[in-house]
Amino acid sequence: MGLFGKKKKNVDIDSFPPIGGLMVSKMITEGNKKPMFMYRDKRSRPEDSGWRIFSGLESDKYTDNPENAGIHNPSTLLAIDSSIADILLTGGFGSAFERKSEKSSWYRVTDFRVEDDYMVKHRLTEKWELSINNLFERQKEQNGDLLYTTGDKSLRLAVWNDERSKPEIYNEHRQMISTRDESKGKTLKTFDFSDHQVSRLGYMIKESDENRTYYVIYAFSIIDHQLIQAALYFDYEEDESWAVETWKGIQLIG
Repeated sequence: MGLFGKKKKNVDIDSFPPIGGLMVSKMITEGNKKPMFMYRDKRSRPEDSGWRIFSGLESDKYTDNPENAGIHNPSTLLAIDSSIADILLTGGFGSAFERKSEKSSWYRVTDFRVEDDYMVKHRLTEKWELSINNLFERQKEQNGDLLYTTGDKSLRLAVWNDERSKPEIYNEHRQMISTRDESKGKTLKTFDFSDHQVSRLGYMIKESDENRTYYVIYAFSIIDHQLIQAALYFDYEEDESWAVETWKGIQLIG
């Protein structure tokens, strides 16, 4: 299934969001070729969008020569081919897209890996650490929550202290999940990955905003007197496994 249809959208180039510079093959900007393959690196600096865009005709030797690519504003490329507008806005770090012809739909490529695609560990508190892909950018929000995001996948974390024991906290959240208001989003799945150290339970729903519909797993990792609350957001149903494994990657230290 194509990600985007063949019908062209009217794209207002002048008001396109400032996402940063695009690295574009000169076969496109100077050789009159259309974009056929694109991927997004983790950006090296704020003014870099991370997008690398090619015609699909470049050899390895051609691509390895930095003189054969240039940095351009999105408006430059959108004037050449507006079909990539939605991808530029929604594709996350580490994502890749291609199409078979200039008139066909773009597809998400799932077996392409960028250089920065590897796992790292982050210490969250004195007790907790997180294993997560290096592609995720990390920031602390004003309310104290931690946010990790690639753009199309995100993880939000909050740590709560509680005077109660692990079983008491667990039972409260199990009851909350079983009786939650389904009008606020139908429960698609429930989870329980508890072990002898950490009680883990959660549920998955769909949510929407003005731009997209996405999946969310609300996940709780519980020990005596403490709870980590996580929200894992992802655009594609097949990324549920990413969300579950990332949740399981919230571990006690030692």
